[in-house]
Amino acid sequence: MHVRVIVFAVLLAGLSRGAVALEDMDFVAEHLPEAAMDDRLLSLPVSYADGLERSTWSAQVEALIARIESGNVRVSGPGVGLGLRRQLDRSWSLLGVAYFDRLDVSGTPEQRPVAPIFSESFPVSLPAAATLDNQRGTVSQYGAGLALRYQPDARHYSATFGMVRSAVKLNGYRVDYLLTSGPDAGTAGTLDYSANYSFWIPFAQLEWRFTRDAWQFSPRASFGLPRPQRGWRGRMQGPGFDISGDTDAIGRGRHMGDPFAGLGLGIMYTPWHLTFDAGSLLNQALLEPRIHKGVERAWLMSVEWQP
Repeated sequence: MHVRVIVFAVLLAGLSRGAVALEDMDFVAEHLPEAAMDDRLLSLPVSYADGLERSTWSAQVEALIARIESGNVRVSGPGVGLGLRRQLDRSWSLLGVAYFDRLDVSGTPEQRPVAPIFSESFPVSLPAAATLDNQRGTVSQYGAGLALRYQPDARHYSATFGMVRSAVKLNGYRVDYLLTSGPDAGTAGTLDYSANYSFWIPFAQLEWRFTRDAWQFSPRASFGLPRPQRGWRGRMQGPGFDISGDTDAIGRGRHMGDPFAGLGLGIMYTPWHLTFDAGSLLNQALLEPRIHKGVERAWLMSVEWQP
């Protein structure tokens, strides 16, 4: 009997821990769009199935859909990308790339600490437990860039090195709060993380290709380094106060724009030149929650077509 009670208590504690979001809202609000940036760096349309004759042009179109969750808040939506290639000689080609993604923020009520880091002058006692509701807004990112691709003639590997100019826009990125602990319990208002961030992102992709009948398999490793990193910005509104700030301005560091490394595996049906990136799906599902703590689930579906 006692053993059953102990086992039940342990299981209940584990379930309760899984149901309660432990990370504070600032922490999660930052990591969700950063995970979306990782999705994009994994899905840049720079992978090509084969070499071309000199001075030949080719193109590819890429589409993705992503969903990233933490507790009861999520960002989800589609993205598109366009790649162009100009073959310079038997081994080198010049690539152009452009993309646009738009993810919607949504959620349901949850309990989560409020502990903003973008200012030091809040008139309420923080950190504090809070009920959060009405999560809303959009996470949009778009960019364009150039790259060089090295693919030796008649070899199965390639290396791509380039740079993109990227903009990440958090528009109407807000959540309503009600403090439930501390001397200011009962205070209600809004946390607003709307901001525009821009980066130069040098990137690299290493890829190996092998073919079996009508299928081509392309394991790849991708790397990106957004620069410069930016301070995390935010705004907290409540009865009689409206406080805005930036972590960089108050000496609390630059948090937005993390280095990135990830794995992909393109599976192409060669008669159609259509590729599904199974590796990025697994990378985001298994590794992204470890890279960005607080992200509990990250799904990425990416498809490329080379007409």
